[in-house]
Amino acid sequence: MNRKIGIMGIVAALFFSALLFTQSGTNAATQNLVVHFIDVGQGDATFIQTPQGENILIDAGNRAKGHDVVAYLKKQNVKTINYLIATHPDADHIGGLDEVINAFKIVNIYAPKVSHTTQAYKDFLNAVKKKNYKITTAKSGVKLPVKDKSVTASFLAPVKDYSTSDLNNWSAVLHVKYNKNTFLFTGDIESKGEKDLISKKLLSKVDVLKISHHGAKEASTSEFLNIVKPKYAMISVGKGNQYKHPTPETLKRLSAIKANIYRTDVSGTITATSDGNTIKINAKPSQVSEPVTNPSYKLTASLDNKTPKQYSTINLTVNGLPKGTKYTAVFNYKSTKSTYYGKVGEKLPVKISRAAIGYTVKVDVSSSYKGKTYKTQTSFTPK
Repeated sequence: MNRKIGIMGIVAALFFSALLFTQSGTNAATQNLVVHFIDVGQGDATFIQTPQGENILIDAGNRAKGHDVVAYLKKQNVKTINYLIATHPDADHIGGLDEVINAFKIVNIYAPKVSHTTQAYKDFLNAVKKKNYKITTAKSGVKLPVKDKSVTASFLAPVKDYSTSDLNNWSAVLHVKYNKNTFLFTGDIESKGEKDLISKKLLSKVDVLKISHHGAKEASTSEFLNIVKPKYAMISVGKGNQYKHPTPETLKRLSAIKANIYRTDVSGTITATSDGNTIKINAKPSQVSEPVTNPSYKLTASLDNKTPKQYSTINLTVNGLPKGTKYTAVFNYKSTKSTYYGKVGEKLPVKISRAAIGYTVKVDVSSSYKGKTYKTQTSFTPK
């Protein structure tokens, strides 16, 4: 009887062992890296969960958003933050970090070695000091000691020291790779910092790009975007912010590389889930046309010859509106007027016939686009 129980126990143990092995194998095959672009209004807060359960937090919005970030992390069952990154001293990035430091156990803290005098930066440093934590300098070449061998995380910037008044270009830029998928988190780095990254040949194509400086026109240059060419562009930005971020210039540049644009002011918190091969986004792309419905257009007109001879042909070129937009050009001669019709971006040949020598002919150009009329003027003087 006892022998039977013993055999049954062994069989049961083997069964449950096999079951556990199968389950762990299934979990390993479906483990994901998840990036949370937390909606903190006009600021940045990005939370990354690795497949092995390590937690990375990049910034935490401004002071008023610290509580929201803590609440969000607790909702994700976070108890320990393995890697906390303060990209640079601006309050809309580090203002909430002191609350995060007070609420969780922090294993590693990274920040660029730049000083600042704002209260938000002082609060961050005081919170670190109070917990007897140390700050590791975030700079190009420094790697996070992530346990998961399928994940690499390393800083690309700052690549050099900048002036203390140039805080944005001090931003810690983090590159994360999970098997075949790549992510780039840029803080508030601007054109100068982007140019330094390009000159050091540190950039490559990525799947997901956290757009720098909330979509400001001073960042995300065409040269930079043409190298990283993200499939997904994430903009952390506040609804109706006073800076009018993201700017039309940045959105146009993103549209030019055919990036799928996502915005926290439109979609709230956005998550990007990677299985190492493919990435799924939990929100619909923002319409690029939404913030560019009333861009600043300025109609211009030019002639290829300002002092033509009688009976010659001159070419009028009009720009400043989308190519192909129709316009009207009125040539105001000394004794008559002649009207011509052309298209923006295309040369319009005009034969001036026996125009009065020495009389300046004014050319009035007008065009309508999306219900608004634009006007400009040019001139020529026959000789």
